[in-house]
Amino acid sequence: MFRTRVYPIFEVIGGKKVSVNYRGYFTLEKNGTRTWKALGTPSREIAQKRIMDIALQAQRVQERMEAPDSQREAAGKTFSQMLAHYAKYLKGQGRAKKHVHDTTARLSRMAREIHWRSVNDVRADRFEAWQSGLTCSAKTKKEYQVSACAFLNWLVGTNRLGVNPLAKLERIDTRGKQVRDSRAYTQEEFGKLLGVAGSYALGYQFLLYTACRWSEAYAVVWDDLALDRDEPTVVFREGTTKDKDARRVGLKAELAAALQAVRPAAGLPTDRVFKGRLASYDLFRKHLKRAEILHKDALGRVAHLHSLRKTWQTWGADHGVHQRTAQAVLGHSDANLTAKVYTDVSALGMRSEMAKVPWVLAAGTEKTQWDAQKSGIQRPAMSLNDILGKLVEALKAAGSEHLSPPMSLRDLTGHGAKLGAGAGFEPATFRL
Repeated sequence: MFRTRVYPIFEVIGGKKVSVNYRGYFTLEKNGTRTWKALGTPSREIAQKRIMDIALQAQRVQERMEAPDSQREAAGKTFSQMLAHYAKYLKGQGRAKKHVHDTTARLSRMAREIHWRSVNDVRADRFEAWQSGLTCSAKTKKEYQVSACAFLNWLVGTNRLGVNPLAKLERIDTRGKQVRDSRAYTQEEFGKLLGVAGSYALGYQFLLYTACRWSEAYAVVWDDLALDRDEPTVVFREGTTKDKDARRVGLKAELAAALQAVRPAAGLPTDRVFKGRLASYDLFRKHLKRAEILHKDALGRVAHLHSLRKTWQTWGADHGVHQRTAQAVLGHSDANLTAKVYTDVSALGMRSEMAKVPWVLAAGTEKTQWDAQKSGIQRPAMSLNDILGKLVEALKAAGSEHLSPPMSLRDLTGHGAKLGAGAGFEPATFRL
């Protein structure tokens, strides 16, 4: 049972102490915490009624019979008004401009198409029905759900909403459902892209040779770069990366020199490095078109900005970059993500690896084979006897007529077999 008390507030007017206002407190349990309220009246009777009403309302909220004032206030506002508060909160948290734009755009679309006039209109069944009707990819459907839940959780956390109505909905499983499988760029393609990019070429080089995300490159300031060291580096600051952890990446000497060349003498350490040098998605598509690079190949695989990360890993794997190093550069916590998703196996130079596996002919087959590593001209395999016979002919031509070819061949082939076996080689056949 709650308890209330009111007290007058006095002022001296004309030499007399006069009650000009009242304040009071209430507790919802015996010896409980006192909650003080200004009652805004000089009348004791009215003050007592007001504090009683306030205490009764607080008790109804405590017993879950009524929503708190903050929730009633939020329910009385339109969805777009609450969304504007949320956008302001995201900006205050330092979220990227693109993140704020994409999040509010998704929420605005949901409110418009599902008819959310206020936050109390959000229902799990209606959202699920709307989500099921979308014709976009599983990944995009999941992004809508994530944005909606983040907004509703913020409302709950600020006591503007009692519970998140979408909290119990299962997240969409996107594994194996990507509709835009990406591919790595060839070196020829990347050269063409740089050739048409103009002042944006440095941005493309930075994206590729640091394997960073577009948003991470966008946030880089001059203070993040250490260009005058023996081993130049860039630091992607905490909060600017996808996993919110800081990441230090080494820079190729050529890239460090290019960055040093464009560094303004009078610039501030907090100035953005790639202002005017980082192509937007639309401009990137124009560059692809000018460079005559297919955005989507015959297999449906897409070349986009994020493919530059896959390109770095693919080129690195092809040239012996250590797996653990690649994982650190890409910022992956899972090695399988680096090895499987970010490595374009079809673009790897597998020719030398495949050549290591021996070629076996059917028993009794003529021992001839194609030299796949060279010109493609068929050359017969030569036995050791054939080689030694050629050697004897060459010696005779040089004046060693006293050698007897039959004896020489027997002796030499015997010694040759012994030497070959001792060295661990198979003496049966050699190719010239």
